[in-house]
Amino acid sequence: MPGRERTEGVVAMPASAAVVRGNEPTGARVLVVDDDPLIRRQLQSLCRQNGYDADAAPDAPTALERLRERSYGLVLLDLMMPGRDGASLLEEIRQRWPSVDVIMVTGHGTIRGAVEAMRKGASDYLTKPFSPEELALAMQRVFDRRRLLEEIQTLRDQLAERYRFGNMVSRNPRMREVFRLVASLANADVTVLITGESGTGKELVARALHEQGRRRGGPFVPLNCAAIPDNLLESELFGYEKGAFTGATSERAGKIEAAHGGTLFLDEVESIPLAMQSKLLRVLEQRAVERLGSNRQIHVDMRIVAATNENLAECVAQGKMREDFYYRIAVVPIALPPLRERSEDIPLLVTEYLERHPIAREKKITRISDAAMAALMQYDWPGNIRELWNVLERAIVTCEGECMDHVDFDRPSSRRLGESRDPQWPWEGSLREFLRATEFSYIQELLRRFSGNVTRAARHAGIDQATLHRKMRELGIDAAAFRRG
Repeated sequence: MPGRERTEGVVAMPASAAVVRGNEPTGARVLVVDDDPLIRRQLQSLCRQNGYDADAAPDAPTALERLRERSYGLVLLDLMMPGRDGASLLEEIRQRWPSVDVIMVTGHGTIRGAVEAMRKGASDYLTKPFSPEELALAMQRVFDRRRLLEEIQTLRDQLAERYRFGNMVSRNPRMREVFRLVASLANADVTVLITGESGTGKELVARALHEQGRRRGGPFVPLNCAAIPDNLLESELFGYEKGAFTGATSERAGKIEAAHGGTLFLDEVESIPLAMQSKLLRVLEQRAVERLGSNRQIHVDMRIVAATNENLAECVAQGKMREDFYYRIAVVPIALPPLRERSEDIPLLVTEYLERHPIAREKKITRISDAAMAALMQYDWPGNIRELWNVLERAIVTCEGECMDHVDFDRPSSRRLGESRDPQWPWEGSLREFLRATEFSYIQELLRRFSGNVTRAARHAGIDQATLHRKMRELGIDAAAFRRG
């Protein structure tokens, strides 16, 4: 070839040859791994002529040592080497340094191996002999892609930051108003009542109130009032002295004392018995608590944030809640919209979940198909954000590629996204299928009514807990998707 001196493996580039490269992104350092010293020197020289810092290694052990010592953006890796071959080394590099790109270098007759290497994570491959321009273009493609991914991640971070408040993200106007209200209340000690359906994120809002305000250095103490039997709730809240009752072998501080200097979060506050509401009202007014079995008042400095999925005004009208207690805990109400009324947030929520989920990171699941996203946005999400997390968790586990598709959400243990919750007429299935669909709908509504409390749901249904648990397993229903938060 005129003007070029061919050598084994690559073509030497004359000093007058044009250099092809784009702007160098962060990590523009290359490691050349080849057992042939002549090829190593040639590739190093070509990398440097294209503006990249380049090191070399003659074998896999040396390459791993270099990778441990320095940060590289790209490895030029020979497929066929004595000892440990390039394909085996590629797998370890992708596992230990997933952000490092690899270009496989292969000789004639090993194209199939190079293609297999691509399946294992190589970014590109070159077949010997190749020209300097081919090498330069291959490296440019890799680094351009890295730069593009970095820019995309930066934009994602900026977008998420724009719509982020504490541990929450939303572009929905109602939720943005919630964020503004929380920010304005963070440093005020007024009692806040958060209302919303099960799974809408009430505890997240409560935590944001705590973490954004002056009490963030103190404890955040959550208590689900419906999850504790009435006969235990009083001692859980107020604590007790030794000998206060049978089994009280030592003194114990209650949740109220534990929240001193911080925030007490009372979830499902409507479940507090009337007599206990009166006692808690005195704590709110006097800022002091008496343990069971004691007349000594203990000063407490705390903020109370309450939450419910019930209409507390109706609870007052029905005699289930004291009116004075209601007005004391509902000084400032914050209403959270259900997920079906903020479907524009689903892409943000999905991205957030994928980025922080350890299995998704391990499996390199970075995106979701348009069809799957459309299905997620069309579904009405009766269990709200908690149900979305549950569906995504299952899809991540079953997903076999880097992109979650609609099929990952259509497992037998999960109701198909987009389907109605109730059997619709005309019913085309068998009687058994109809009864199963009806039972599914009944148990879903039952758990929603009792906020995922299986004990109360089973009691209401007139069956024992073991039977309800068995039916839930058969139908793929998770009680956690309906618990408050």
